[in-house]
Parts: sequence; C-alpha cells; structure tokens
Amino acid sequence: MSIKVLCLSYPISVETPVYGNLPKLKITPYKSIAKGDSCNICMITICNHTGTHVDAPAHFVPRGRPISDYLPEELTFHNTLLIDILKGPGGCVEKEDVKARISNETDCLLVRTGYGVLRNKDIYRTNNPGISPETILWLRQKIRKIRCIGIDSISISGFQDRPRGRKAHLAAFEKHRGLSEPLLLLEDMNLTVLRKGEKIRELQIVPWLVVGIDSAPCTVLAEVLGHE
Repeated sequence: MSIKVLCLSYPISVETPVYGNLPKLKITPYKSIAKGDSCNICMITICNHTGTHVDAPAHFVPRGRPISDYLPEELTFHNTLLIDILKGPGGCVEKEDVKARISNETDCLLVRTGYGVLRNKDIYRTNNPGISPETILWLRQKIRKIRCIGIDSISISGFQDRPRGRKAHLAAFEKHRGLSEPLLLLEDMNLTVLRKGEKIRELQIVPWLVVGIDSAPCTVLAEVLGHE
C-alpha cells in the first residue's frame, strides 16, 4: 500500500475555460527585468470563478458565508467518495445515479462524469453536464454528514439550462429545516489523475483568501491510498 498526494486542481492560465461568457484571465506586466526593472511583478485580472474553484453560500445567498470565513478544519474531509457517473453534453446527475452508491459517512462527494477530456473544447463551457437540484436536496436530507460536492465539469449548473442550475446552487446553499448544513461546491476539478482502486484518505481545499468575494479559485489536495 502506498500513500501519495495528488492535486485535483488545474493550473490557471489565459487559456483556462470559463463558464459561458465570463471574462478570461488577463495578465499585465507591472515590472519586468527584461525591460530594466529590478524584479518581475504582474497585475492579474480574474473572475473569482475561474478554473478549479470553490463556491460558497454567498455566491447565491445574500447573507450566506463567503469562502474567506471558513476555517481550515471546515475545508478538510476524511470520508471523500469518488463515483463515476458518465454524462455527456447537457447531461444531469440525478439522485438515482448516486443513492445506491453513497455511504452515510460521506462528507465529500466527487462526481467524475468523464467530461474533463473535453476541457480544451468550447462545448466544455457552453453545454456541460450538471447536478440536478433534486439530487442535491436528497443528499442534504439523507446524507447528514455531507459538506461538499465536487465535479469534473465547469459548473454544477449546465450553461444550457441556467434556471435549473440556479435552483441547484440554491439547493446547496440555502438553510432549511430537515437538511444538512449548506454545502461547498467544487467545480472544474481535475479528476483524471485519480485511478481506479485508489482511496482518498484526506481531501483539503485551499482557497484564495480574499476578503470581500463570495467564492475563490482553490487548490484541492488529496492524500490517496493505492496499491503499488
């Protein structure tokens, strides 16, 4: 049995796909050694939902918690479950896809749709698979320890059906009696690095800590157990 640490986030670049018509990353040199300055410094202009990022409740709920308010222990998960649910363009993860495969102990659910292989295509950002609001509500009702859902799609909200996508986000973020606490959502994850048979022993989200924004790009680190 071997232990390794994997990064489940993509590097961010000017080529990083963004949801729908959101603006892409822009890098502007501020100081440049090549131009005679003493050091290199860049200014970056970026949408906070660029690349692998974590959505917090403040993304859709007026008084919801922003990601900068979360403590490290709230961003650490010890019972992460990865399940493969293959979905094509415009597909949606339904509760029937997950209900027989998830444990009551699961605190973080990662859904691998296989759509990540299309990340360099326009269709990845404009006709992506998502997760239905009914699925999210079922998870919060039945899996009381769940605190996070992740997906290898640009969003849990299909760009081709944004009204339903908004309902899915609200299903994750709003407080309701009889449901678990509001969830965190990991979007645009790199789940291709995980092999079959590997078990995630611990998963940690390390977001950009910027006060005043709802959500942020993040590094997702997974401590994985596998066979040599």
